[in-house]
Amino acid sequence: MNMQPAWIRDWRFGALALGLTALLVSGVAPAQDSGERYVVDAAQSDLHWLVYKAGALSRFGHNHTVAAGDLSGNVVVNGGDLAKSQLELQFSVAKLVVDDPKLRSTLGEEFASVPKEDDIAGTKRNMLSERVLDGEKYPQIRITGTGPMMAGGMQELAVKVEMLGRVIDLKVPTAVTIDGDQLRAKGEFELKHADLGMQPFSALAGALQVGETMSFTYDVTARRAAR
Repeated sequence: MNMQPAWIRDWRFGALALGLTALLVSGVAPAQDSGERYVVDAAQSDLHWLVYKAGALSRFGHNHTVAAGDLSGNVVVNGGDLAKSQLELQFSVAKLVVDDPKLRSTLGEEFASVPKEDDIAGTKRNMLSERVLDGEKYPQIRITGTGPMMAGGMQELAVKVEMLGRVIDLKVPTAVTIDGDQLRAKGEFELKHADLGMQPFSALAGALQVGETMSFTYDVTARRAAR
């Protein structure tokens, strides 16, 4: 049975993804100049999230993966005050990748089943519908943010996710390293549908539904822009 992720408030990462995706600097060396710009390397970056089945009839559904298919953006590193560094990311909802077999194969037993092509197409169609992401009216998800800043001994970014005509404020954990001209940021976090102002998909009086919690993962690489 096709579980329609009527959440994707996406976001993830993105969105968030969704967010989601924090390309700022936590471990940036002091030698970095203020205002150094880095451009996202989409081929070396990943932003995806996991949606889990729930309900008494969940055995008839699948857990789902959703990944940003055309992630782009840049980061401006403020070497003098990292908390003022800025990021901007975006991806189109039409190019979200649902239930990629390669990704599912890395996620263990919970994602061992492989939905049929027709089920995947149906899931994406429902996801882009007016009821969920309304892809025709809101074709892109955009993430902007500042940071990093310390909170409870951890690095985090303050991000704004722009989707469905509204802006959602989130705090996203991050770990960033810079090696030569390459900046890499990665992290994992969970969000509830309610965090994005969305209701999870439910059918058959709740016997078949999407779980409230979604798990986001990002591993984003950016390269120093030519001056």
